[in-house]
Amino acid sequence: MAATAGCLGSVFGDSGEVVLSEQEDGYDSDSLPYPNYSEPFPEIELPDPIAETTVSTAESPLEDETLLVTAFYAFCPSQCLLLIRALAEVQSKLLEAGVEDVTILAITFDPERDTAAKLREYADRMNVDLEAGNWHYLRPEDADAAADVVRDDLGIVYERDGGTESAYEFTHQTITFLVNPDRYVERVYHDDGPDSDRVSSDAETVAAAYR
Repeated sequence: MAATAGCLGSVFGDSGEVVLSEQEDGYDSDSLPYPNYSEPFPEIELPDPIAETTVSTAESPLEDETLLVTAFYAFCPSQCLLLIRALAEVQSKLLEAGVEDVTILAITFDPERDTAAKLREYADRMNVDLEAGNWHYLRPEDADAAADVVRDDLGIVYERDGGTESAYEFTHQTITFLVNPDRYVERVYHDDGPDSDRVSSDAETVAAAYR
């Protein structure tokens, strides 16, 4: 479903129709490794180990949803804590505002350790409401599958930093995408802990244009 012509703030970007005007703190470059403002967002289909189902951005129930998509790992000692806590605040703000058509997808690039049990415990610790139905932790089958999605499709750079088989960390970028239901990028947030008021407001504006 396309955004209605004449919607407040609706503009036609370089690659597709978007609701929000170009962000002032964005990067204007054709050489960015990740999909940028107004560019098409890749289709993602990954398991949700907690819900024991497969989630696709192109199929029901997400096909008409506005999405917030990011990548993380639950054993991260710093950046991801800020990121997931901020997105949990976004989730809370959207629920309080009665916004039901925005879904958050958090993709782990450490599937070896981020099991369903670990992700459920992490959700509790980060105050993520898994019962609300608008948050999915997605877990690729293995490290190669994670690289295919996170590094190749989303363009988010990460590298494992040595360590032992069970104790290691990653150096990684922190990027969150706001994607409209036509699957074009509306915003790319680069902060470790993006401003929850800004993100929730942006997401609500985009979702409202598609109702």
